[in-house]
Amino acid sequence: MSSDGTKTGAGRLGTIIALILMITGSAAVTAQTRSRPKSGEGDSAKQLESRISKAEEGLLQEYLEVANEFYKQGERERAIDVLGRLLKLNPQMDGIKQRVDGLREEMIQENDRKLEFDTSKFWLPVGDVQEGKAFRVQVTGEYRMDLNTAVGLAGLPTGDPATTHVDGVPFGAIVGMVFTDGKPGPPFLVSGAVDHTPKKSGTLFLRVNVPTTAKCRGELKVAISGAIAPDASRNR
Repeated sequence: MSSDGTKTGAGRLGTIIALILMITGSAAVTAQTRSRPKSGEGDSAKQLESRISKAEEGLLQEYLEVANEFYKQGERERAIDVLGRLLKLNPQMDGIKQRVDGLREEMIQENDRKLEFDTSKFWLPVGDVQEGKAFRVQVTGEYRMDLNTAVGLAGLPTGDPATTHVDGVPFGAIVGMVFTDGKPGPPFLVSGAVDHTPKKSGTLFLRVNVPTTAKCRGELKVAISGAIAPDASRNR
């Protein structure tokens, strides 16, 4: 090949390389331009986030004001409901859970009454209770029991609250049962004290968890409060 041909080939190669470098550089500039936010885009996003924060703060404050108004009107259950919605929106909001607990304690301390429980009668009718509304029962004192009966290897029978002791609760303890339309609900342990929220409305009875063949004697002091109406007049 002649020197002129060599020069011509080198010139063409140089031109191609220059074109490649030009195209590559142009693509890099284009990519940088695309990745760079347009003027004002960042500021606009910040403004939108700020608006969202202000809207949330306004909503939370509105919930608080509504809850306070319900409380002033004596509608504590509705105030608790509103505060519960507020907690779902912001579980970490300071003081809300404590406020709900305080309102519930106020309600469960209301309507407090004192009763005498003659254990020789086994059953104490306490009053009417409502589904989903909590009450408190406190029992103090002690009683004596005499039981003279044959016991099989399987132990004392359980199952019928009218004649036997109920299963799953300590023998001799004080238990509560809510009767709905004459049918007993599941027993719950009272022991010394309990806060209980019934799943069904009905009449609350307390009983000593022993068979009716036992001889019990002694009176216990019973304090009740919360969502319990005056003593029920109807029988179990």
